[in-house]
Amino acid sequence: EKFNYKITFADDLHYFKLFLKPIFKSGIGYDIHQIDSKSKQGLKLCGVRINYNKLIGHSDADVGIHAICDSIFGALSMQDIGYYFSNNSPKWKNKNSEHFLKFAKIKLQEKKYFIANLDINFICEKPNISKYRKKMISKISFILKIPEKIISIKATSNEKIGFIGDGLGIAAESIVQITNEK
Repeated sequence: EKFNYKITFADDLHYFKLFLKPIFKSGIGYDIHQIDSKSKQGLKLCGVRINYNKLIGHSDADVGIHAICDSIFGALSMQDIGYYFSNNSPKWKNKNSEHFLKFAKIKLQEKKYFIANLDINFICEKPNISKYRKKMISKISFILKIPEKIISIKATSNEKIGFIGDGLGIAAESIVQITNEK
């Protein structure tokens, strides 16, 4: 039988692994926060400070990082971000969301998975995300220790419809593909 591969020596295991197919898993994340109309500065998206009204949230309300975390947790079949970092806990009040993303990175490492592709989409009327895209990609690449070329950040408006369309909030969605092979 061709597929009956005998493993006798340690080196045989290396050759056997060449026949195994890599596993790919996907996860999706979404987050939305209201814009603080009283604050004229302090917005943070994907770890990048933007001169625009900040978002209201328990932590720093970085919808980009929160969505990325949820997509990673989903791909790993874990709970959502609120399970690990409850917005009722004073421990996470005003916490930098980079902390949450580093936690997600540790979980990937523990389960021996690597990010193959990361796609983030912002839904907002303002600010103009394209102006900050490269900085955001660089920041996420640095935190997760992944190549910039596997990160996509883009944006769309809500065509003046609803809460987001009225300029009252910003949402982000993220899709990640992870693999057990580097």
